[in-house]
Amino acid sequence: MTTEPTATPMTTNLDQMALDLALEARVFFARPDTDRPAAVRTYIVADFEYKYDRALHTCYTTAEGKDAEGTVRWPFHRIVAAAWAVIRFRPGEDIAEIKTPVVLSAEAMDEREIVSGFFDALAAEPSACLVTWGGEAKDLAVLRKTAGEFGLLLPMQLRDLLPYSSRRIDLCDAVSVKANSVHLPEYAAACSIPAKPSPSKNIGRLVEAGDWPAVKDQVLADVMTPAVILVRHLTSHGIITCKPQQTVLALAEAMALALPAREYFSRTVMRWAENEVVQTKLRGKVCPPV
Repeated sequence: MTTEPTATPMTTNLDQMALDLALEARVFFARPDTDRPAAVRTYIVADFEYKYDRALHTCYTTAEGKDAEGTVRWPFHRIVAAAWAVIRFRPGEDIAEIKTPVVLSAEAMDEREIVSGFFDALAAEPSACLVTWGGEAKDLAVLRKTAGEFGLLLPMQLRDLLPYSSRRIDLCDAVSVKANSVHLPEYAAACSIPAKPSPSKNIGRLVEAGDWPAVKDQVLADVMTPAVILVRHLTSHGIITCKPQQTVLALAEAMALALPAREYFSRTVMRWAENEVVQTKLRGKVCPPV
């Protein structure tokens, strides 16, 4: 019988020190450097949807009996949809360069093909920073597990196991730091950013029903919203310079091209992004009354 190792105060403190040092190093290397010419910065914003592997989980619970974990946790989550967008900021350009997002699902591909396609996209942009919302807590663990299961080579962005790796940004952590972590729709609502076409709790039913158009809507929406947050985060921290509202409009246009038949992007997201640009033009210098 094996027993789980227990963390002592010493190991807990050392682990926290390691995380703190990793965060400080990331902040150090992300600082503006006026002695160097501005560099092209590339980001890949990604999201995934899952289906529970209930058959294997049943095997596990049967074997372990009353000691089994009742919740279907991440090792039993199979990737059934993925979406990502490549966003490139060039020095001196007001609007980011955005490639048409990619959306894959189990409608036409199996899990290995979906993950391989995503790994190929990361490998094609080796200097790109991978951006997720809460990815360090689940998505990246599933991707690493899947790579080992299918004999796939992890792209460079996934090999560094430190949660504050300079190759990745988890926006959920980046916007909260030591404040309580929040859900993506929660943060988006507080910032007046459109989030999901349907509530988060519905995605499991959509996957189980094989409603792949709706699943694609959801996974791409979970790329669009973090991408908007990313643009705001990078500009407010002085990491990149661009016209944020115009860049967000370009993002919305790219999303609509990825799923042209879906009204959520062609209408809801586009109208919101266009209104953001209009509001920017309406904001002017307010003169004091004479």
